[in-house]
Amino acid sequence: MIYRLKARSALVVAGLFSSFAHSGIWCQVPSESASSFITGDASPEISREDVQKKAIAGHLREELKLAGDYLAGRGVTRDLSQAAYWYRKAADQGDPGAQVDMGYFYLAGIGVKADAEQAVRWFQRASASGSRAGKLNLAVLYLNGEGVPEDTRLGLDLLNDLAKRDDPRGEAYLGLVYILGVGVERNPVIAEHWFDRAAKHHNPEAEYAMGTLYSVTDGHKRDLDRAIIYLRQSADAGYIPAKHSLGLLVVNHPELPQGSGEATALLEAAAIGGSWRSSAVLGILYRDGKGVPKDLSVAYRWFTIAEKQGGDQAQPLLRADITAARSALSVEQQKQSENSAAQWITTYPHSDIFVVKGGPESAFFPMDEVYATELAQINSPKGASIR
Repeated sequence: MIYRLKARSALVVAGLFSSFAHSGIWCQVPSESASSFITGDASPEISREDVQKKAIAGHLREELKLAGDYLAGRGVTRDLSQAAYWYRKAADQGDPGAQVDMGYFYLAGIGVKADAEQAVRWFQRASASGSRAGKLNLAVLYLNGEGVPEDTRLGLDLLNDLAKRDDPRGEAYLGLVYILGVGVERNPVIAEHWFDRAAKHHNPEAEYAMGTLYSVTDGHKRDLDRAIIYLRQSADAGYIPAKHSLGLLVVNHPELPQGSGEATALLEAAAIGGSWRSSAVLGILYRDGKGVPKDLSVAYRWFTIAEKQGGDQAQPLLRADITAARSALSVEQQKQSENSAAQWITTYPHSDIFVVKGGPESAFFPMDEVYATELAQINSPKGASIR
């Protein structure tokens, strides 16, 4: 059976690469345009006023910095429309990373009115400028039929062209295409070939896929020692699904090598990244006192966070746990846990795919971030279950 890729949400789109992250957590991988600024000789800090003046005068460096500052709320009030304005300025100067940004802005409706056709135009411009992220995004849009007529063959051709150039993200996406049967007949053997190639190129999504294959995929050789190596590599790169899967793996297999409190730390990091299942697992751990002190107030807090994060998908699975935890607490304890959960959600409102060291402190944007492919859904019930 052949499937069609589907967008996961307004902000997290299957397979799309953006040069920035619409979140409080950022992927610190220099884009095609920003790397020279980041790796070259650092220039002295200049004042906000000078940045503004140079940006207005058309200096690309300052346009990118100002755009990133407005996007992150760094030194200025966060303003997505201003971020879009300055990325547009940089994109109009031919900056391929900013062109990818504008494509994602238009696709997700960030700082501009959503317009898939405009997104396609920007991704086309980025691709023509040599951006591999732009080409990959075009491939996804052709596979999805978003902003363009659906053209599976062209989408696959674009992915194969990236793979021929040893592009690890293109290789990983081909693995996804074959594991799901997107425009091709499903073929797990070919899928693993591409995942393996991409993992050897240190692609975090492919490392996650290989870890998933070796740990929870029915019909595949089970090798938890290999799985944990792949998942650690992916998690160390900041990939949220890997953090969740690794945390769950070490919880379920205490015989595997692991540090004290590692499972909880991984699950908390994944929860911060928006994984409602991680929040739910944390609720279960505190409910049962598994690896952490038993605390129904904390369990209720995590269940409440998970329900808010997961929405309609999470509510049926969490209803019984929330009801049971609530009934065991006093009214005052319930309110304290609910207020704590609300504050947590306010602090960590976004769904992220990568969480990496350093945060949004890099002086220059754009940055490359891989938005969730549907690799996160390639789990057996054990890999995805909160029970």
